[in-house]
Amino acid sequence: MNIHLDDILDWEKSYRLKFINSISGYKGAHLIGTKSEEGIPNLGIFNSVVHINSDPPQIGFIMRPLTVERHTYENIIKNKFYTINHIQKSFLKKAHYTSVKLDSSESEFEKCNLKEEYVEGLTAPFVKESKIKIGLKLIEDIEIKSNGSRLIIGEVQFVNIKKECIEEDGQLDFSVVNNVCVTGLNKYSTVSKFIDYPYVRSSNFPNFNKKERPDNVVFDNETQTYNSRLLPYGTNIGAPSIKPFGVSIWKNKNISSFNHIFNNKVEQIKSDYTKLIDEYNINELLYGAKMNFEPIIGQTYHLYLKNNSTDHFLSLIHPDTWKSQEHKGSFQLNSDKTWVKIITIQDE
Repeated sequence: MNIHLDDILDWEKSYRLKFINSISGYKGAHLIGTKSEEGIPNLGIFNSVVHINSDPPQIGFIMRPLTVERHTYENIIKNKFYTINHIQKSFLKKAHYTSVKLDSSESEFEKCNLKEEYVEGLTAPFVKESKIKIGLKLIEDIEIKSNGSRLIIGEVQFVNIKKECIEEDGQLDFSVVNNVCVTGLNKYSTVSKFIDYPYVRSSNFPNFNKKERPDNVVFDNETQTYNSRLLPYGTNIGAPSIKPFGVSIWKNKNISSFNHIFNNKVEQIKSDYTKLIDEYNINELLYGAKMNFEPIIGQTYHLYLKNNSTDHFLSLIHPDTWKSQEHKGSFQLNSDKTWVKIITIQDE
């Protein structure tokens, strides 16, 4: 499938946002903690934290354009100190919802039931629940002129980390603490260590033209696993020979290929079925909700639960301005008359 710039620019805004945000692959999920001049602790979720330098130790992250209030940015500029806290499975849901838009007098710590933690010499709050925490001091604020975003660079002042995460050579194994990563705006994945390779030097450069394993060793290059136990036929030298008995040589050669394709199709069907059930549940809920208007395609509507009731109703009123009602989610009606849930991570 080939996609050109003109195609991308023609897409619906929400679809384009999710696609481009996902295409760069898995990214770290972090909570950045700051404090305002009035002493209000602030917390926001970011997926753009990057390594800048090791000596001195520097870490950067991308701040979106300052076209609206950015409490995280304002607090860092004024107070110079901030924290970066890795997100683990145990508090992922709370971390995700720190993207909510709050007034500067409100705290995401309190709203999402996360605990503040402080270290002497650093005024910014850490997330107590996080198992890997970094305290930083602002050293550079760089404007990206092409789109108005900013690269915020901080010097590492303090690190708190579970000792068992640190390997002998100094690298970290994030799977030990159940770290999560993110693709797009709201899709999270688990982290698992796969393999270690040596530091590349000309003296240890492998011969990629040479076979790594004998022909009689069954190894799947795509999954990088030995998969003989998964195959429906014997694979070792002592296994009974497979005799076609009337089946052509050509068919026999293509059994393995067919099995691989068939298994992939089965997995795809499972994935599509799960997505279909989720889509059905959303639409059953939305079409069962009370509405006093005919929804417009592409318009965002907010679903609320009636007080002391199990009945739902749709409204155009944004949850930030109607906090007396229990908000159950925001949705859009597509051109095919299906409802889609809208959840976005918007950096503070």
